[in-house]
Amino acid sequence: MSPDYTKIENDFDCACQDVIKNLSEKYRADYKAAGPGKLETFFKLIQEEFKHIEAFFIQDNKLESDQEAIRRVKTIAKSYAKKCLFDYGKVKE
Repeated sequence: MSPDYTKIENDFDCACQDVIKNLSEKYRADYKAAGPGKLETFFKLIQEEFKHIEAFFIQDNKLESDQEAIRRVKTIAKSYAKKCLFDYGKVKE
């Protein structure tokens, strides 16, 4: 039986939404008041958080041997990370 990739994508999408929520809270608490100079550090945090959730999701759902699932998860993570970088890149203090 082939995996339900739609379910995998939807579940990972939810996980990414949680990452975005956490990043937004961290930005407001630790980075916004620090001004644009600290934005580069926040950009690195965005990348690290999405790499972390990607690896955790793959391991937690035992997808290590399913290359198609890994490809889909990585594509979704990359898309969310790019959107975050773009959105926060527009922030000017």
